[in-house]
Amino acid sequence: MPCPRHLRATARRAIAPEPNIVRGSCSDRLLRAVRALPPMGLAFDFAIARAAKLVPALDDSYDYRLTIDESVHVEAEMEWGALAALATLAQLAVQGTLPTCEVRDAPRYPWRGVMIDTVRHFITLESLRRTLDGMWLCKLNVLHLHLTDDQGFRFRSQKYPELASPDTYTAAELGELVAYAADRGIRVVPELDVPGHTTSWLAAHPEWGAGETDAASRRFGVHRGCLNVADPHVVAVVAALLAELAAVFPDEFMHFGGDEVQAHPRPAQTAFHRQVVAALESLGKRAIGWDECLAADLPPRTVVQAWRGNTARDRALAAGFDCVASAPYYLDLFYPAEVHHAYDPAGDVAAAEKAMIENPRLAHVREGIEWMAGFADFPILPSRSRGRVLGGEACLWTELVTDELLDTRLWSRLPAIAECFWSGGGVSIEDLYERLTATRRALAQLGIVAEDSALADAYPDLMPLIEMLEPVKWYRRLLGDAGFARRVSGIGGSVAARPYDADTPLVRIVDRLEPESPASRRAEADLAAGVPMAQWLDGWRAQRTAMARYPELAGELLDASCALAELAAIVDGRSNVDAASLAGPFGEYLLPVAYAVAKRH
Repeated sequence: MPCPRHLRATARRAIAPEPNIVRGSCSDRLLRAVRALPPMGLAFDFAIARAAKLVPALDDSYDYRLTIDESVHVEAEMEWGALAALATLAQLAVQGTLPTCEVRDAPRYPWRGVMIDTVRHFITLESLRRTLDGMWLCKLNVLHLHLTDDQGFRFRSQKYPELASPDTYTAAELGELVAYAADRGIRVVPELDVPGHTTSWLAAHPEWGAGETDAASRRFGVHRGCLNVADPHVVAVVAALLAELAAVFPDEFMHFGGDEVQAHPRPAQTAFHRQVVAALESLGKRAIGWDECLAADLPPRTVVQAWRGNTARDRALAAGFDCVASAPYYLDLFYPAEVHHAYDPAGDVAAAEKAMIENPRLAHVREGIEWMAGFADFPILPSRSRGRVLGGEACLWTELVTDELLDTRLWSRLPAIAECFWSGGGVSIEDLYERLTATRRALAQLGIVAEDSALADAYPDLMPLIEMLEPVKWYRRLLGDAGFARRVSGIGGSVAARPYDADTPLVRIVDRLEPESPASRRAEADLAAGVPMAQWLDGWRAQRTAMARYPELAGELLDASCALAELAAIVDGRSNVDAASLAGPFGEYLLPVAYAVAKRH
């Protein structure tokens, strides 16, 4: 995963756990990559048509041909393709054998990204390096670092050190991260989010603000705090910070944010965006911003990152702007992998949106999904020569993600999204999940992602319940039930009603749950196949008895525990309760296996 364009394989043979060697010459980067592979006793030779570059660029080639017989032969136009070939080899080899095969492969889109919000919760460099390792395995090639927001400022500026949060990255550390990423064929794009989402700036420099501003904030949600876009000194500060980032990040792109601005009318925002884009152009950079930056007089080379639905993508393209699609790939919304995988970054989304609305796992947030289809206000733009979809980018905002929880949130679904960007969909749901499971196993076997056993260690007798649970979807956890009701009704409401802020400990069972329950999928498959369910049912009944040993969890899990025991009775033929009514939500929890039981009983 991603599935290659062409794979022809014959018999498999065992791998010897001996050092790998490179025959002939290759770049130092490829030599390091071979040495980083598990010892397989293989001889490698490389044929690279074009000389190595310091870092990848947008339209660089990742095409490759990989041939495995008695040795490994890699042909590629550029060494980024050779690194992609080695990722394919690593996935083929994790079971301890290798096929004799030929793989010819190339990506559909040049921009295959993931955005990590490092602000709401700090993400360590160790975790970012591990993320880059996983991205290499799945052939993702852009790490977008969201470095500044209302709750913090994660880049230690030399000119304005007072802006930096206690947990931050130095220029030297980020430079090392860029080099680490390039060794995996990955670009790093930084984001300095302006002029909104700047409450953390204004805590140090309130004189930079426009109108009413918030004090230093730990809450989530849109803030009033905004830079004064009419102040030439503020514009100069932004330009100076962009110049500092440009000296650290050699990528041709830099992200300027531009989203959720509260203090300025659209013309003032657009005038500021033009100044920011001009500053980036003077630094040799191409600007990218969130889709709120869309305007008729936005400089035409600006790339638009579409997050407010696919309408944003289509409006940007029709107005002549190149676009990166993100709306269908928000990992913090806890959607199942199949939902993300159904969307093509540049394709017709009607079927995928219909399937999303009809997905029973999302029934409890259907109103929110429907509300989101029309919540954005887009300007009327003149039609120009159609822009280009550069690709897609998954986004992980970290309001409900800590460094410790990062892997669970990312790798439960990101490989499926990576396949959308590299080779596309068109596979069965069963095949999708079978290969997703295998890819996660490969990530573990290669030492990139460790399995999280904390829940099993703490609550072994409750695991028949815990493994069947999922977190509620969309923004329902972040908003809370009351906030969700206000949001979909259009009332809005006080942000103080939100149940989480940046200081809320994320140590509950719901925080460690996978966004999608693999056990529910297995139980659903067994029900569909008519497999005897005795082992499942014994566990579903036993967990109900075990709940008595955890009175501190009763308020959180008792209703779901009772519902799972009732599902066991339904499958046994001892209850006539409507199984679908037992799916929840139970507070922040779902019991999606109830829908599978409802299909069969």
